[in-house]
Amino acid sequence: MKNFISSERVDLFEPNIYIQFLVKITGDPTADDLMKAVKEAFLANESTMSKIVLTEDGTAFYERMSESGCSVTVTQKDWEVLIRENEKLAFQIDKGEMMRVFIITSDDEIRMLIMAHHLVGDGKSVAYFLEDVMRALSGEKIEYKPLHLINEDLLPKESNLPPFYKLYARSFNRKWRRNRCTFNWEDYYHIHEVYWREKSSNIICKTFSVEDVDKLRIKAQKMGISVNSLLTTAFLRANPENGCIGMPVDARNDHNRSMANQATGISVDHYYSEKLSFEENAGIVHQKVHKKLDSPVFRYFILRFLPLFDPALLDSILFATYDLCDNKTSAKLAEVMGYKGGKTRELGITNLIRLDIPDTYGSYGIKNVLFVPPVVSYAKHIIGVVTTGDGMRISYHFMSDQDAAEEKKFFERAMENL
Repeated sequence: MKNFISSERVDLFEPNIYIQFLVKITGDPTADDLMKAVKEAFLANESTMSKIVLTEDGTAFYERMSESGCSVTVTQKDWEVLIRENEKLAFQIDKGEMMRVFIITSDDEIRMLIMAHHLVGDGKSVAYFLEDVMRALSGEKIEYKPLHLINEDLLPKESNLPPFYKLYARSFNRKWRRNRCTFNWEDYYHIHEVYWREKSSNIICKTFSVEDVDKLRIKAQKMGISVNSLLTTAFLRANPENGCIGMPVDARNDHNRSMANQATGISVDHYYSEKLSFEENAGIVHQKVHKKLDSPVFRYFILRFLPLFDPALLDSILFATYDLCDNKTSAKLAEVMGYKGGKTRELGITNLIRLDIPDTYGSYGIKNVLFVPPVVSYAKHIIGVVTTGDGMRISYHFMSDQDAAEEKKFFERAMENL
């Protein structure tokens, strides 16, 4: 049975879709031992043992390979330099290059940078890959995990969409099929080259100690909200013009730990009001978030809605976004989806919360975990949050074509609001 790419289809041609994890490995492992552990983790996941096949009719699916196309390299380069160098080199997902791992050595520590294409899995999946590496490093035998994509059969019946949405998608599909075209790997590499021609990543991060995190939890509890709602409100206040927030949401209902795209997402609209207190704004944000999360239709909307469209039409959205496709239907859907025009989400926050993986593995451990989500084409300000046993880290990922000084001030204002 083939694992077809459906709800995650918009990730296929997205030129900036790389998830980054940076982590310090404690216990003084050798680079060779760590490299061996990474290769064992590749072999233990169908996701990192697969390539993407794209057929002439526009169908795309994962295909198992006998050898992994992922790579692991020992280097002494700075992690930010590695990201800027490697983001410009398109992942050869058609050859199974779904992930690049870098073992960064220095005189006093060893760190690991994981760069993963989103089609290898979501942020939580990459955390589970890190767990596999550490278990292998400690001498444990790690079990093989098949690819586990979420399809409609796995979604609750209560999440079925009203007929309107199916009719809406059908209308787009009819118009698209009048002049339907498909895209190929040459197009994949071309859109990547065009996007990165004059761009590179900027990443700012802030570390909160265990004590700081406890204070944030207490503060949120007193307000009757979650820490995530507290963080979101802090960023909304930092730029009152930001009023649309996108949030990925874990869709694993069976608590599996496989590597795959098993995330859904919600969006919430709220402009920070200076007429209200911070607590009042945060309360409104919290209520709106949980109203969406508590509704199966809203919670799983993306997973239900996107597969209704012709896959090649979804591909065309990105080409229309970057003026590489002259098609009115593509351009219109790009606006509807928030890739063009005024519907682009001003703020994207991916909070992995407390990673449900151990901090120690025998004599080894992980520290200083930093998570950097991708700057996807339908959102402007991209925030990544992850919490481990030694505290919480927040990253802000933006592009070099943005005003770096202004973006830094925006991030600093958000941190002051906490």
